[in-house]
Parts: sequence; structure tokens; C-alpha cells
Amino acid sequence: MVAVYGGREAGALMLIRYAQSGVGPYDELLWVSLTGKPQVTRIVVSTQQSVAWGRRNWAIPKSRAEFAWEGEPGREQVRVTQDGRLLAHLSVQAWGPSLPVTTAVVPAVWRTLTQPPLPEAEDRTSLLTTVSASGRVRPARLSVIGGDFHPALLERRPRLTAAVPDFRMVFPVPRVRPA
Repeated sequence: MVAVYGGREAGALMLIRYAQSGVGPYDELLWVSLTGKPQVTRIVVSTQQSVAWGRRNWAIPKSRAEFAWEGEPGREQVRVTQDGRLLAHLSVQAWGPSLPVTTAVVPAVWRTLTQPPLPEAEDRTSLLTTVSASGRVRPARLSVIGGDFHPALLERRPRLTAAVPDFRMVFPVPRVRPA
């Protein structure tokens, strides 16, 4: 699921269930800031392997959380908690036919994440990662039931929400941002 928010701090909320990846299946909830250069500013995942992989390879500030899913694909709820604190309780309902979608038509600058170095990084350079994705998309509705994952979720409704039930994303080796 992708929900795009406008306003003073534009961004996108993404809730993803990876069936397979380089570190196995895992769940992910993230906020991508779209104010200025795209940057993942908050992200939680369901496995420690994903935390280590994302932090080491792309400087993505991943941390571990618990995901509890209810319902069936296209009509589900998820509760995301971390250290006993509710980060997000979301309900997603999708409907209608799905259509093919690809990021190949999106300019690279709009899909290039600019990640500053993490606090533990010895190298203080930013990493640039131009992601690509393809799949099938269908309309969806996001209801935020609770949590404090990001202020935008409780302050306003998304401008666009889409379910992406058949999805493939590629994260290549990042480039070092020139000084």
C-alpha cells in the first residue's frame, strides 16, 4: 500500500509485505519525505536481518518492530508496535481492477533516495539509490486507527492511496553523493 500526503511536509507512507528478498520475507512500514530530495526518514521492519541489510547497504535508518496482521489481502488491518508502544494501527481496503504500473516512466531524480550517513557510519558521505519498481496497482482506502508513526497520518487524509498487490522493487548498489 502506498499513500501520498501533500501539504507543508509532503511524503508517502508505504506498508509492504515482502514475500521474498535478499534477507527473506519481511514486513515494512516507512515514511518517505518528498519535501526536497526523496529520503526515507522513518522505517520499521519485522526482521533483524532486514534492519542490518538496509542500514549497511543503503543507509536506510531501519529499526525492528512487531507487525500483527488481520483480515485477507485487499481488506486487512495491521498493528505495528515497537517496545510495547503502538506505532500504527492501519486499515487498508482495496477495490476494483488492477492495472500495470512501472517506475520506468518516472524521472530518475524523483525516485532517487538521498540518504544521509547513519550515526554509526564511519564514512560521512550520503548515498544515492535510484530505485525501480513494477507491478499492478488498484485503488485503496487507508484508515488510520491510531499510533504515532508520523504526524501527517493523524493530521490529514492522503491525497492518493493505492494497493499494489503484485509488486517488485529493485534497490541497486548506491552511488556516493559527490562532495
